Amino acid sequence: MKKNMIFVWLVSLCSIPLFSFYGRELQHYIMGHYSTDSLVMGLGVLLVGVVFSYLVALSRAGVSTDAFHLIWIAALALLFYIHLPFVEKIHIAIFGLFGFLSQKVLEQKFATLVCVLLPGLDELFQYFLASRVGDWRDVWLNLFSAALGMFLAYLLTTENNSDTQYQESSDE
Repeated sequence: MKKNMIFVWLVSLCSIPLFSFYGRELQHYIMGHYSTDSLVMGLGVLLVGVVFSYLVALSRAGVSTDAFHLIWIAALALLFYIHLPFVEKIHIAIFGLFGFLSQKVLEQKFATLVCVLLPGLDELFQYFLASRVGDWRDVWLNLFSAALGMFLAYLLTTENNSDTQYQESSDE
């Protein structure tokens, strides 16, 4: 399982510069073939699916006080999601997934370092591309998205660890 997650994390890591380099062409292709409403709906369903999956996992594991953080995380993510243009909604999906996987695969300090450095490096990379523009707003959106993904992974990991510790103590 850990090897599969490392592979998915590496794919996520490699996708970030690829989206930076080929993102405009991909964006124009997708926007030419699908309506903005259907794309927004698809990303919305994806976000709701993630939240629902987390709620199902909590119901199976039992609810702890940390689980209630999901309420304000979901509300904040939904608030950002509603008010962003479609192109920027993709940042939440890409960097949120990257932050989530980084938290699951890497040690806490290294995951934090990677998730703080990568958004800045990505926008710096875009600054030097002729078809792209490096933007501080995107850096902050990417940082927020990665932090959101990391926090969700932390809550899931904390939930699993507390269940394991509870089971071990009840077995004794």
